[in-house]
Amino acid sequence: MQNPGPKPKMAPSMQIRASTIIKLGGSLLGLPDLAGRLKNFLGDFSRPRPILICGGGDLVEMIQRWDAMYRLGEESCHWLALRVLSINSRIVCRILPDLLVLVNAPEDCPAVWQRGQVPVFDPYHYIAEIDEVSRNPLPRRWRVTSDSIAASMAVAFGAGELVLLQSIPLPERMSLAEAAEERVVDPHFPLVARNVPRVVSINLRGQGLEESILYDPDSREGL
Repeated sequence: MQNPGPKPKMAPSMQIRASTIIKLGGSLLGLPDLAGRLKNFLGDFSRPRPILICGGGDLVEMIQRWDAMYRLGEESCHWLALRVLSINSRIVCRILPDLLVLVNAPEDCPAVWQRGQVPVFDPYHYIAEIDEVSRNPLPRRWRVTSDSIAASMAVAFGAGELVLLQSIPLPERMSLAEAAEERVVDPHFPLVARNVPRVVSINLRGQGLEESILYDPDSREGL
């Protein structure tokens, strides 16, 4: 099926360098005190140039069930799911309007950082306008979720760190492959995240917000 998203003739130049990509798991959107927990986390976050992206949650899972039921096709459903991520991104910005600002392009981020706010990058625009024209775009398949999109964004924006805010606690250390096998992240994630210097998972539902390191056994950190 033809890609329904806009596709520029050439890749945009990356004029920013993020310090950290923060992925907010879609399951956390059902957390009653999400606003307070996310505000506290970002308030204590010391890195200067973070970018947040939001996952899909229940709505994306519904599209996946419809695909299985009606055979809609993985690629077309991938683009539908990206629209859900766009909606969730806007909801998160409404939850913390004084702190989070929706952005659609890398050049929108510096002004947001200068105001002491956090840009929330619309995943649909990232995929359609940056990843689509990259040398190694992500597969448009169900094995790729917002986990891999966040890792891809970390690589594209030169971030030294990827933080996964999730709903479950993990061991202090877990390999990328183990995380995929346990369905903590999507199956494609280890291939992309191995190019990110530091990957951590944090249970935002927990009290201590302890970091769990997700490592590549072939890197120095995994030795």
